[in-house]
Amino acid sequence: MLTNNSHCVAEHTHCAVILYVIKQALRRGRVPQLRQNIITGEWVVITPERSQRPHDFKIPSSHKNESGTEKPCVFCVGSPAYQTRIHTYESNIIYVIPNKYPAFVENPEYCSMRSKIDPCGFYTTMPSVGGHDVVIVKDHDCDIYSFSTGIWTELFLMTKRRYEHWRENRTCDYSMMIYNHGVPAGASIDHPHAQIFASNIIPSYIIKEIKGSKKYYNSHKSCVYCDLIVYEQKQKVRIVAENDLFFACTFYAARFPYEVWVLPKHHQSHFDSEGQRTLIELAQIMHVVFEKIGKTLNNPPLNFYIHDSPTRDGEKNYYHWHIEITPRLSHYGGYEIGSEVVIDVQSPENTAEYLNS
Repeated sequence: MLTNNSHCVAEHTHCAVILYVIKQALRRGRVPQLRQNIITGEWVVITPERSQRPHDFKIPSSHKNESGTEKPCVFCVGSPAYQTRIHTYESNIIYVIPNKYPAFVENPEYCSMRSKIDPCGFYTTMPSVGGHDVVIVKDHDCDIYSFSTGIWTELFLMTKRRYEHWRENRTCDYSMMIYNHGVPAGASIDHPHAQIFASNIIPSYIIKEIKGSKKYYNSHKSCVYCDLIVYEQKQKVRIVAENDLFFACTFYAARFPYEVWVLPKHHQSHFDSEGQRTLIELAQIMHVVFEKIGKTLNNPPLNFYIHDSPTRDGEKNYYHWHIEITPRLSHYGGYEIGSEVVIDVQSPENTAEYLNS
């Protein structure tokens, strides 16, 4: 029979064992943890104990990027789409066309009257004006994981030129370049291409980033993105790649497994303000990052997109343009959809370790 003293000793030992197990789990990154996006304030749940190894996320080769169609490619040179190209925005590597089914139209007169008002006056509505580009790589047989630095450079240079065009358009308040790779990521056509959405609204998520960045600046008198780079360089646990002008890391409060951010080391709020040398260095780091993602995860479907300051805004000392790369390795469930709190089953620290291995 245990005495009170021996019972206390046993209980203390039991607590010590539990504490040790928790500490070891924390050290290995296997305990669920709430993390807050330092920019937007949004919460995510990191639950790495659900899945620990890269092969848990690897995409089978037969499902990498198949569109399920044997029809002639609609984007190859010589196709009907190629005949609609904007001639002043073509190079040996890239050409640009207006999207056949635009989300935003350049001429407001093309919008039906029904899109301009709600007959009962209850909802807010307006025409969806701006523009919608498709930026197409001429080589059908390459994909985003085999892009050379030359293709990357040309893609960003052409995007910069189109951003400049939309900046001059009075209907455009925001431009966003996006790239969908693979059917699960929304790519309906297998041929490599990006899109630029030039909209008469500022997307809600961008507004969150801007408000959060401004709030941080008012408190710290510094740009949160610049501080993020310095902090991650000191921590050395989420770094994926780095060169003279750019820094890539897994994001601390990631919404997707293997989410990677690419940021310029210098402060700049507008993507299209960057010069050619800077975009060449961006191309180089994107080549490295995609090589690592492709090797680790067998060329998974993914999206990447550019976030920068609204078109009509001047340079901001608190906002910093950047690229977010989001592999599509998991699906949102009821909790994510109902709460807008995302559960990520892979820790950003383990992600960086796997990508660098």
